[in-house]
Amino acid sequence: MDIKLSAEVYRIGVSIGLQTIEDIMKWADNVIEQYDTPPYEIIELSLSAKKKLEDITLSLMEIRGDFDNDLPPKIVLGLLNQYLNTPEDMAFVIQKMDKLIKYLPDSCEGIEMEIHFLSDGYYLAEKNIYGDLKEMHANLKEFLIRFIDYTKYFS
Repeated sequence: MDIKLSAEVYRIGVSIGLQTIEDIMKWADNVIEQYDTPPYEIIELSLSAKKKLEDITLSLMEIRGDFDNDLPPKIVLGLLNQYLNTPEDMAFVIQKMDKLIKYLPDSCEGIEMEIHFLSDGYYLAEKNIYGDLKEMHANLKEFLIRFIDYTKYFS
């Protein structure tokens, strides 16, 4: 388990509204159970359920370790697959992807462009201006499925 990578995924996930503070607390408790001497930052995080979101995201950032900057947003995109079951789910997924743009590193410029394209396409289809929602659902699924394998790095 790469604690720093998971912490970064949770930081992004909670910041965009995909995950909750409770999810982070469960993760921190799980990490504590798995290690004889868990990192102090994880113990502190586990005890911070009553803290503000900003404080929790700061605590997640303070967890030491290295990770590939491209990996966390790709993992989050992979996780979004589980929320896209019907065309009605698109608004939720698009909203999360729009917020994710803020967390994309410069090396993910192509992903950012695709998210903008999908978001704009959804808006146009939803407003009956251009395209249809079924086609947009298929396009969105096709985009997100490319990231499903990245979720194996997240525990």
